[in-house]
Amino acid sequence: MTTRRSCKVKTTTASFRRDARVEDKIIDATIKCFERYGIQKTSMDDIAKIAKISRPTIYRYFPSRHHLAVEVLVREIRDHVRVVIPILREEPYPPKAMIDAIVMAISTARDHPYTRIVTSDAGSELLARVPGSDQSLLDAMGEMWLTFLNRWREAGYFRPSVRLDDLLLWITFYMHTTVGKGDFLAITEDRMRRMLGALLIPSVFDFDRLAAEFPTQHAAFLSS
Repeated sequence: MTTRRSCKVKTTTASFRRDARVEDKIIDATIKCFERYGIQKTSMDDIAKIAKISRPTIYRYFPSRHHLAVEVLVREIRDHVRVVIPILREEPYPPKAMIDAIVMAISTARDHPYTRIVTSDAGSELLARVPGSDQSLLDAMGEMWLTFLNRWREAGYFRPSVRLDDLLLWITFYMHTTVGKGDFLAITEDRMRRMLGALLIPSVFDFDRLAAEFPTQHAAFLSS
């Protein structure tokens, strides 16, 4: 696993220096345990055994199993950034870029079994027990989205009433729910695109501005 910046919910003493290699071993072991035993039955002893690291060492990095669940999900979100950023960067028509990026992020998340585990009801329950976990997830999502959301707002593509923090929260909630409830909802990619195009896009984008700046793409979008 690629070394990543740690999420903000962990606490350490001032004299303790984190070793990224040890941290990655702990996270890798956590993922294996979640897959093998399930998120509710995984214990810190299980993680220590797989990681071949003592329990006290794990607790110095992560205060609880709940904090480990947060870190697993945050790292997975950051892994999606490298897949989604090119879409947001290269697609000139903002509504299409937004839809393509959301669909791609959800599709890649569904390909990772541990992402499904962490976004399940059991995983959500663990995340809720960690103060600040919601902000850690939003910060990770912001690394993917905020550069482009700010750029589109500055260009005048959004409706004046749209708040970027609300939009980022909505996208996060939609993706988390869709991945976590994927088996139950069974939403196809075509239907997801249709719903986003009919419900999300008109509520956040200024269609007059888009029509003036992207006449061909906007006309094609409206007719699709």
